[in-house]
Amino acid sequence: MKIFSILLLVTTLSACSLFEEDDITHPIPVDSISVNNTSSLTADITASNFCGSMCWKKTYFEKTINGNNVYIKTFAVVDGSKTCPDVCVYAETPLLISLPFAGSYTFHFWRSDSSSIDTTLILGM
Repeated sequence: MKIFSILLLVTTLSACSLFEEDDITHPIPVDSISVNNTSSLTADITASNFCGSMCWKKTYFEKTINGNNVYIKTFAVVDGSKTCPDVCVYAETPLLISLPFAGSYTFHFWRSDSSSIDTTLILGM
């Protein structure tokens, strides 16, 4: 029985890793933002996409800070082994952004390689 349990565990773990190899990550445009809260060194923002996919397993973001400019790009992770229905769903990505110092920051949320949604926030002043 112990050998069967170990074999079952190994099979389950290897099956999980197979599914993760099929994941596809791609950038998603931000259609709107809402500022939930700010403190001295953090901004709590929600980025929304109006035509997301039912097959998105998760969304996340990457930030780049250049002086007082903060560039945000959101991404979706999709299981590439599944066929997904062509249906738009509303999706939100929570963003908790830590900043190096208090001050005025201009946030640039990626919509495409040639456009962004820009907003300025003053933190900790």
